[in-house]
Amino acid sequence: MKRLVAVLLCMTMAVSITACGNSETENNKVAGTEAGDKPESISVICTTDEEGLYEYAGKKYEEMYGVKVNLICQSYDSTHEKITTTWTGGGDADVCYVDIPWVAEFESKGVTIDLSEYMDEDVKNSLIESSLNQMIYNGKTEAIPFANGGKWMFYNKQMLADAGYEEPPKTWDELKEMSQDMMDKGICKYGIAWGASQAEGLICDLTTMIYSFGGTWQKEDGSFDINSESANNAVQFMYDSMQDGWADPASITYTDRDCLDPFMAGDTAFVMNWAYVYGYANNPENSTVAGNVDVCLMPGTDKAESASVTGGGGFGVLSTSKYPEYAYKYIELFTSEDIQKYAYENYNVLPTIDALYKDENLVAEHEELAKFYPQFATAHPRPQLADYSEWSNTVQPLFSAALSGSTSIEDALNQAEEVSESFVN
Repeated sequence: MKRLVAVLLCMTMAVSITACGNSETENNKVAGTEAGDKPESISVICTTDEEGLYEYAGKKYEEMYGVKVNLICQSYDSTHEKITTTWTGGGDADVCYVDIPWVAEFESKGVTIDLSEYMDEDVKNSLIESSLNQMIYNGKTEAIPFANGGKWMFYNKQMLADAGYEEPPKTWDELKEMSQDMMDKGICKYGIAWGASQAEGLICDLTTMIYSFGGTWQKEDGSFDINSESANNAVQFMYDSMQDGWADPASITYTDRDCLDPFMAGDTAFVMNWAYVYGYANNPENSTVAGNVDVCLMPGTDKAESASVTGGGGFGVLSTSKYPEYAYKYIELFTSEDIQKYAYENYNVLPTIDALYKDENLVAEHEELAKFYPQFATAHPRPQLADYSEWSNTVQPLFSAALSGSTSIEDALNQAEEVSESFVN
C-alpha cells in the first residue's frame, strides 16, 4: 500500500512539474526568443501627454508576459532629443514614441528598426491605410501607428442655421461666400482665421490647402513641386481672404492653436484644426460656443473634392534594444481594439483601427467618429525628409512672409523650392 501511494505521489509531482513548465513556456513564448532571453523589464520612451494610457497598456503587458514596463516620460518637446541621445549613447531603452516628421530621420540614421517582419497581415490589414503609410519610409515600417490625427473643418452650426444654411460648405468658394454672407448679416465678425504665422502648424495647413487645390509637396521621385500653379493658387486664396476682409487679418500673427480662440469666442464661423477641438470647443469651461460646434470634411475645389494633412503618432523599436521581440509585443498591444477604445474614451486618442469607426456601440456613444472617418481617405503627409525639422524651419518664414505680403507669393514659392531641393536625398 505504501509503495502504491509513493508511486502515485511521484506521478502527481511529475504532472505538476510538467504543467508548471508548460505555463512558463507560454509566458516566454515570444517569436524569436528563447526562455533564457526573457528580460525582467523593457523601457519605453514616451511623452507625458498620454502617460496614463501607456501605464494601462504596461500593466496588461506584464500580466501577459511577466515583464515589467518602465516608462521614460517627458514633454513632447523634449522627447525627440531624449530618443536620439539615448540611441547615440547605446542606452537600454527598447520602445520609443515616433512622431510622423521623425520617421524618415529615424530610418535614415538607423535609430529604429524595420517592423515589417514583426507585423502580421491581420494587424496590417486592420489599420487605416493612410495611418500606416505615414510610418513607412524607403519601404521600411519604422513604427506602428496607435494614435490617428489630421485636420478637419469645424463650424458653428448655430451661425450657419441663423444665416439659413442647412449644411456646411463643400468647397472653398462656398466657404468664402457663406463667410461674406454671415458677415453682412452681422452673424460673425469674420468667416475664418488662419494659423498663418511662422510655425509648424502653417506647414500642416499648407499641406491641406496645396492638396485641396490639386498640388503636392513632392513628386513621385521625391523632388519638390512647390512652385506650381496649384500651390500658387492655394497661397493666393489664403492671402486674398485676409486682404478682402472675410478672414481675420490678425491671422498672420496666429499659430494653428491661436486661431481657435476667435472661433471659441464666437467671432468666426469656421476653423480648420485638429480632432481634439470637437471636445475642447464643445466644453463650456473652454468655449462660449459650446454645444454649437460641429465638424465636416475639409472643403475642396474642382481639382480635389477634399484634402487634409495626416497626423498622429506611433511606437517604434530602437535599434539598440536587446529585446526587440518583447519590445514589439508591447507595441502590438496598441493595435488591439480594446486598447484603442480605452485610448479614445479616456484620452481622446483617435483610433488607427479601421473597424472602430464602424463599431455601432462606439459610434452611437461618439457620433463624431463617423464624421472624422471619411477625411482619412484624402489625408496627405508632410514632406518625408531625413532632415524634416530643419527643412520646416527653413521654409516657414518664406510662406509666412508671402501671407503677410512682405514678399510676393511667386518669390516665396521660388525660394522655397530652391532651398528644398538641397534636402532631397
